Amino acid sequence: MDKKWAWKQILWVFFYFFLNGLLSHTQAMVQEAPPQIIVNLPSRTLELYQGDMLVKEYRIAIGKASTPTPEGEYSIIEKEVDPCWYPPGKDYVVPSGPSNPLGYRWLGIAPLYGIHGTNEPWSIGSAVSNGCIRMQEEDVEDLFERVDCDTPVKIEYERVKVRVDSNGKVSIGIYPDVYGRQRVTMASVKQTLAAAGLGGLAEDSFLQSLIREIPDRQVEFAQVHYLKVNGMLRAKYIVSWKGKKQIPVMALADSLGTAVDWNEANQTVSRHRQTVPGIKHGNSVYIDVENLPVLFGGREAWNGKQNCLELTLPVARFEGKLLSGDIHRIESGWAIPALTVATALGERVNWQPDLSELLIHGKPVPFTAIGGQPYVAVKDLGELFNLATLWDDQTQTLELSYPLYTIDYSMYLDPGDEFL
Repeated sequence: MDKKWAWKQILWVFFYFFLNGLLSHTQAMVQEAPPQIIVNLPSRTLELYQGDMLVKEYRIAIGKASTPTPEGEYSIIEKEVDPCWYPPGKDYVVPSGPSNPLGYRWLGIAPLYGIHGTNEPWSIGSAVSNGCIRMQEEDVEDLFERVDCDTPVKIEYERVKVRVDSNGKVSIGIYPDVYGRQRVTMASVKQTLAAAGLGGLAEDSFLQSLIREIPDRQVEFAQVHYLKVNGMLRAKYIVSWKGKKQIPVMALADSLGTAVDWNEANQTVSRHRQTVPGIKHGNSVYIDVENLPVLFGGREAWNGKQNCLELTLPVARFEGKLLSGDIHRIESGWAIPALTVATALGERVNWQPDLSELLIHGKPVPFTAIGGQPYVAVKDLGELFNLATLWDDQTQTLELSYPLYTIDYSMYLDPGDEFL
């Protein structure tokens, strides 16, 4: 056997297992996102997250106004089972047991401050401690098993909380100003909703009643659904409004590299000679999901298990990156914006809308005007731009690659020149 060949085989086997091990490790890191804790003082809640996903919420007791729980970013620095208590200013120690106010678990986050159990379960939900965070005994024992030292702990003061649960139910809570630090106004509530991508979904009268009454709990007010476009989860939600699912059309168009026109006076949305009714919630314009095919074409499917609408819309990609969502069916097949393709390739194209003429490489070419812009047939891209094209009907994707034909630049050189 050739020794060089044998060594090559050994190296390939080693590389194969190394690469697979690296991929497995990377996937495990993604799947096992580190936990983090967020404590919100006005709502007296402790939330445990795994990455960005809420795992569990616990009711807590916090420091009283004279000894407030400090805000800031901390981490768990110690864990102790059956802790002893050293009363401030006293020279004795209270061992673990029913008389110990720390309960049976201690999670230290800073000198003299920690998360612990309690022998006064009725105090949970109040501002009564010397600054530590109290939990029901069964809750702190549950949390103790879920987190390790170095787990981040953020203590914040947010009187307005907006939440979207795993079923898409949207709730808002306004909580007491336990330390007299934060005033809640209509403007601040709307700002919080807008930051969560939920602006305009709640009526002013509803928000005013919450501000006036301070319900001290989460109140449901909307139903949203997740949105995937061509396999990618989008930040904007679909909302259920008066029995119909509606989608934020401007955000969708932006993500596809295209545009739509909003007519405020007529309450309509238009794209390339097609018009559908629209409605504005806050700063976002929505259309009914059933009107999506009119404006964008493509296919849609409802995934009930994930509470998600999955859209497959026609797009063009160049060298693996999104080029345009503005591709259209014409009589001869698909068409794509000529100026968009030219810009991506660095080609000079002369578009003269007044003369209704499109010049590529100085020669007039056939085109279709859509929305005031010249579109060229995909079947002509090879001849016009030396582009290879491949249409995938399942993913509704037009893949473009360059060049279709290899160009021999040596023909442009003088005989004595070198081609570098």
